[in-house]
Amino acid sequence: MKRIIISLAIATIIIILSAIFVGCTDKNDETPTNSDQTEKQEITYEKNPDVKDHLRIGVPKVDLPPMVIWDENNNLTGFEIDIIAETVKRLGITYEIIPVDPGTERELLEDDIIDCAWGNMMDTGKQRLFYSMTDPYITIPQVIVIYDGSEINNKDDIQNVSVIMSTPAEILTDEDKIDINFKRVSASRDYAKAFEQLRDGYSDAVICDETIAVYMQNSDAKLKMLDEKAADVKYSVAFSQNDEKMTAAVDKILKDILSGGILSELSQKWFGQDY
Repeated sequence: MKRIIISLAIATIIIILSAIFVGCTDKNDETPTNSDQTEKQEITYEKNPDVKDHLRIGVPKVDLPPMVIWDENNNLTGFEIDIIAETVKRLGITYEIIPVDPGTERELLEDDIIDCAWGNMMDTGKQRLFYSMTDPYITIPQVIVIYDGSEINNKDDIQNVSVIMSTPAEILTDEDKIDINFKRVSASRDYAKAFEQLRDGYSDAVICDETIAVYMQNSDAKLKMLDEKAADVKYSVAFSQNDEKMTAAVDKILKDILSGGILSELSQKWFGQDY
């Protein structure tokens, strides 16, 4: 009888000690659950079978800061370049950037040198007669920039003065937004040269994208923007007229980027505000 009692006592002690040992086990030694092992995975995109494997993208070879910026080593950055990278990533294809002279996009598309034109394609409506174009992905106000000391105070004051325009005349005259009866007018997308001529007194005003005007003001506080806007310009991506499948595929991606907030993030990054 004593042996049975002793055996039961020993068994009880073993059970108690085992429970204490398990209770004292360091939590760091516990096997992680599935949720602990789950890490954030980068989203991958499958290639759309309707699109090309490789896209040759024509972008302006001149600086259009902060949209397109070339440095002294021909490295390329800017808002448009980030949008391009995000778009082709989602298309699941490779791409190359081909520098083009502004105004030659149509010819290069027809000669099959580029597959699309990006970064300089104002969607004027008239453009759609010559290209297959995505819906506009960004709208940028057109502003009138003067130099310190100018007597120009509003858009009515720019009549009979010398103006450099990057904005197409048909946009400015649509619905009588502005009277373009200027003393002298020059069309230019070379902004460095345009603002240099404004400083030198060759012109009295520059009409351009608000984003570019703000960028230029950061390096020259004497550049002034009138409060009154000249017009709004919409930007799209242009393909050749017979490349409707590629146009539709890029258009869908751009809409996804817009609805997903990526476009807003990039706008804040490059412009300091959401357009």
